Amino acid sequence: MKHACLVCANGIGDGTESKIDWYERSRRNGVVFGFVSFAEGKPVALVEVIPSLNSPYPISKDQSTAFITCVYSSPDSRYDYRGELIESVLEECRKLGFSRVEVLSGEVSPFLNGPASFFVENGFSNLGTVARSVVMLSGIDNFVLLAKDL
Repeated sequence: MKHACLVCANGIGDGTESKIDWYERSRRNGVVFGFVSFAEGKPVALVEVIPSLNSPYPISKDQSTAFITCVYSSPDSRYDYRGELIESVLEECRKLGFSRVEVLSGEVSPFLNGPASFFVENGFSNLGTVARSVVMLSGIDNFVLLAKDL
């Protein structure tokens, strides 16, 4: 499972060590869960989920909402495996008693978990812009909050 947190933290820098520590503490406490897709024995996509109450982001927080912290598909793969993972997340969230799943996404950029159109295509509603930010070298993009009721 350490690969999942390394991918979501880009695998380099001080933030990676912090993310690994957070991930290991959260796993021990039952706070984080996720799924990894494999193709030909290699991890090609992952998704990481926490209760919204544990989110470090300034979003609404309640017991019935899960929050997707990271969705990633390998750029080396010809196929985007994220959709299959989202279905697994929704099913697991239902089993765990969540009635809603939320995610922050770049409106058009691939970072933060974007683009938002991916989530809309998977049944999420775009609740609107929550921030405007510089996205790596992509320029300026809006971060949007998306949600799906279960």
